[in-house]
Amino acid sequence: MFEDGYKHEQSITESINNLMDLAISEKDYATVNFLQWFVNEQVEEEASFSEILDKLKLIGDDKRGLFMLDKELGQRIYTPPTTEKI
Repeated sequence: MFEDGYKHEQSITESINNLMDLAISEKDYATVNFLQWFVNEQVEEEASFSEILDKLKLIGDDKRGLFMLDKELGQRIYTPPTTEKI
């Protein structure tokens, strides 16, 4: 399931990168500026999935390890994205 989520995040990153390439080629710098927030978010999202996948590989079939990872992930607190006011 996490591998599928990671692949999905990679496809989102690819789409954002394609939009960024188009904005740069069109010299649409306002859109480049707008898209930069999404680029930064995707870096965080991919890193998060990658970290979880690395931990799952280390844990393997160890039920105690899975329990601890589940507990760790359950304690994460959602922080809504911040936007700068212009």
